[in-house]
Amino acid sequence: MDSSALGRRYLAEVGSAWVLSWLPKAAGHVVIVSELAPVELYSTFARLQRDGRLPAAVVTVLQTALLIDMQREYVSVALETSVLSQARTLVSRHPLRTLDAIQLSCAQSAAHTLREPLMFVSGDNRLLAAAAAEGFVTDNPYLHP
Repeated sequence: MDSSALGRRYLAEVGSAWVLSWLPKAAGHVVIVSELAPVELYSTFARLQRDGRLPAAVVTVLQTALLIDMQREYVSVALETSVLSQARTLVSRHPLRTLDAIQLSCAQSAAHTLREPLMFVSGDNRLLAAAAAEGFVTDNPYLHP
């Protein structure tokens, strides 16, 4: 799951109910994220605070919840040299931004390690197209209002 999708757990947006429906352990899903996820979501929270859409106290609560969830609920893929090398390859094959290529490379690393098919979830259609081209089943929270 990339950060655009994961953020729907913490911020009420289109697709939030769908994301929340399959996040509980009882749903039987394993959520795999990049080690970048907390940095990207902290950036989102900070931007919303600067724009006056989230008070500082709420941002602190969201940051704390995210860090707890990262430890307890998500499998995090480390930003190892092999992941970054694969991301360089991905930007040559697909019109991806840097962090999106790293997100997709992390998903590929997880799929290789687990030796299981994974679903790649993102709110970014360009990233989803690249993930599909790389063999992932994909889904977009925006399709689940």
